[in-house]
Amino acid sequence: MARQVRELGFGRLHRSASVIGVPGLLWQLGRRFVLVFGVVLLVGLVVMRPDNAVVKAAIVVAIIVAVYGLVFAWRRLAGRLGIRQCHLHEDGVAVTDFVGGVRDAVAWRDLATVREINARGVLAAFRRFEFRHRTGHLAMAVVVPSVHRAFAKDLIRLANEKIGAPAS
Repeated sequence: MARQVRELGFGRLHRSASVIGVPGLLWQLGRRFVLVFGVVLLVGLVVMRPDNAVVKAAIVVAIIVAVYGLVFAWRRLAGRLGIRQCHLHEDGVAVTDFVGGVRDAVAWRDLATVREINARGVLAAFRRFEFRHRTGHLAMAVVVPSVHRAFAKDLIRLANEKIGAPAS
């Protein structure tokens, strides 16, 4: 994967961040729902005190820990293998696919604008960046989790420097 991205000739790498699509957004919603539902169940177990409350609470906690353990393991694996990553380079942006190959790439010189759309809520938080080609059509769209604030700042800064027009 790293070789494929380097072969694009986009220069020095500034920063990388994970990319999510619809399945990633659904996973984020599901993970947060499991957490909220688990907390509600635990509060119910404390208030009602049914028989075997400790065993039932342990099962709920085990499910929550298992879900978050899967998330942690997936993030480490995806980061090491370069799966679903967005790479900011000096001369362009490259996005890798599910197997680590380059899915999409665009040079800064071919872009007219970069538009940022934020979505924040209790169950989901992400940023979508739309890269508009000089001809006006959508060159590429990238959705990243909102936790990548430094990545978003670098992307906007590079867009302002390279394109010359303010990113919105």
